[in-house]
Order: sequence, then structure tokens, then C-alpha cells
Amino acid sequence: MSGSPRRAFRWTAYVLAVTAFGASIPTPIYPLYAARFGFSAAVLGLIFAGYTAGVLAALFLLAPRAEQWGRKPFLAGGMVFTAVAAGVFAAADSALWLAVGRILAGVGVGFTTSIATAAMTDLEPHRDQHHVARVAVAANFGGFAMGALASGAFLTWGPDPVQLVYLMPVVASVIGLLALREVPETASALGQPVHAWIQRIAVPARIRSSFWVAAGGIAACYAMYGFFAALVPSFIRSGLGISSPLTGGVVVSLMFGGAALIQLFSSQVRDRRALLVGFPVLIGATLALAGVLFLHSLLPILAVAPVLGIAVGVTYMGSATLVDRVASESERGEVLAGYYASGYLALAVPTIGVALASVVVGLTGAGELFGAILAAGVGLLYVVIVRTPTPAGGGGRPAA
Repeated sequence: MSGSPRRAFRWTAYVLAVTAFGASIPTPIYPLYAARFGFSAAVLGLIFAGYTAGVLAALFLLAPRAEQWGRKPFLAGGMVFTAVAAGVFAAADSALWLAVGRILAGVGVGFTTSIATAAMTDLEPHRDQHHVARVAVAANFGGFAMGALASGAFLTWGPDPVQLVYLMPVVASVIGLLALREVPETASALGQPVHAWIQRIAVPARIRSSFWVAAGGIAACYAMYGFFAALVPSFIRSGLGISSPLTGGVVVSLMFGGAALIQLFSSQVRDRRALLVGFPVLIGATLALAGVLFLHSLLPILAVAPVLGIAVGVTYMGSATLVDRVASESERGEVLAGYYASGYLALAVPTIGVALASVVVGLTGAGELFGAILAAGVGLLYVVIVRTPTPAGGGGRPAA
């Protein structure tokens, strides 16, 4: 644990990944919880929505104080909330406690989402926003992929799996707390008075068109994220009759792993180009996912999942790079608040919608309905992005 900026940058990315890792651990377990506690798909949707509430509460009520109080205490708080959420899930005996655990996990993510990215921007040796965005996306989606896969494997082969599986995020959080001791403080206004106790959203007129392009990108990605996580594990269990948690974990990890791994091959893709490439693939993969539900077969889902993940990864990377590039340091907090709010509000729509629609038309019908709606919505966003100019640049670090 050297104090060099490069290692500090990597440890900060690790902290960001841990919160995603912890939030994803319950994903393969939700069908088991539904059977054990006897709650409906609609209740599951509300449990998922608790995550969004926790994230937004942390982003708007707590994270704004990071620049005056220090970023490291908030990153440490993200580790603490991740560990506490894991403990609540391990002890849960009803749907209510699952919702509480989900809210706490969301608070942990809210503590780290914008703060870790801001710290990584200051710690990146070359001040390369493109590299920061790629690493942040890889950490976020990679953590989610590893959590879903590890959870599925532990549930299949581990002892007392529904409880002991939550030791993994606890251990990962403890490592994160130790690592933060070697990360320098990067807050820009330490000790200054807090002028706003609730994060304000403000987008200057000169970057407004670029902001809406970036916000459309993250909204599309998070909507797909919510759609996939809410639909696929339950569909595999109830629609395909496959009860293995490992299978659900593998499918989820293929999607999020694709989003993380594509960052290795996108070092020279400009942010606008990433959006123009990612959106059409996102539309096609979403329609394909909705279509393969008709086939009631696992193999087509396994084929579509990584393609959807690649599309999400490319689109999200382009979106995150663009918003970080056009917002100045003094504007970044207010701009990023609106940016992330767009994403997490979009995340809640399909998670709740699929759950409620499944009560009426069944899980397959709900998947087909929302798949078509989301594909149409992404198509409209794509048309807007094509027609909206953005500032030149954003190519990232030149090739060596």
C-alpha cells in the first residue's frame, strides 16, 4: 500500500467497486427470498426501488459536504454502509428487512459514486478524464459482475449460503477501509463553511446541450441495468424452471462483465463516438433480449447478455467522459448531481414497472412490453444525440 498517486487511484477505484459488489450479492438470491418470505413480484420491485431511494438520499443530502468535510470520510462511510447492509440482508426475516438492506446498500453507493470519481480525477497521474471514466465504469460494472457470480457460486457450494455469502462484502469493505489509510485527501474546500445543505442541480447554459446528451446516455444505461437485473434472474427461475442460483449469477455477470471488459478496448474511442456506436447496439440488444423470452431457452439469453453489457459499457463510458469534460471544476458538483439523478431515476422505472406488469401479464409479457418500450425510448434518445452537437475533443490519452 504505497502512497503513490497511481496506487491511490487504484485503491479509490477498488472502493467504488466494493459498493457495487455488495449491492449485487443479493441479486441471485431474490427468487429464493420471494419463495421463503412469500412476497409477490410487485413487492420485489419495491425492494429494488429502495436502492434508488438510498442512492439519491446520499447524493443530495450527504455527499455535498464531502468537499468541506473531506472525501475520505465519505468513502469510508460507503464501506461501512456496504458492510452494515450485508449484515441486514444476512439477518433478514421478511421483505421489510430486505428493503432496509437495499436502502442501506444504496446509501453506500451514493457515498462513493460521485465522490470516488472526483477523487480519481485528482489522483489520475495524467489528469485524463477519459481514463478516469473508463476505470470508474469498469470498477462499477466489474464489481457488480463479480458480486453476482460469487454469490451464485457460494449459494451453490457454500455452507449455510444465504447467511455466510454476506461475509464477502464485509471482508471486502474492511480491506477498503484499510486501503483508504494510504489514499491522500483530495477535497478542494476543507474546513470551509457548508453553504448548501442539499445538493443543488445547476447546468450552465453553455454546456446544456452536452449535458442532456450525457444525461440521456446514463439514463439509457441505468434503465437497461434495472430492466436486466429485475427481469432475468426471476425469469430464469420461474419462466425456465432453472432453480440454480449459479445460473442466474452467471447470466447477470455476463451482462455486467461485458460492460466492464469492453473498457479495456476503448482507450481511443471519443465520448461522442462511443455514444453513437453504443446506442444502436443497445437498441438491438434490448429488442433481442425481449424477443428471446419467447423461446423459453437459456442459451439465447446467454448469447444476448454480454452483447447488451458491451453496449451499456460503451454508452456509459462515452456519457461519463462527456459530462466530466464539459463541466469545469467549480461546476462539477451541481452538474454531476443532475447527471447521476437522471441515471438513478431511470433505474427505478423498469424495476418497478416490470414487477407491477408481471402481476397482470406475467413475467414474460412484462419483459417483452418493457423491452419494446425501452428500445423505443433509447431510439428517440439516439435521434436527439445525433442531432445535438457537442464540443470537439474527448479522445483520451494519446496512444503510446
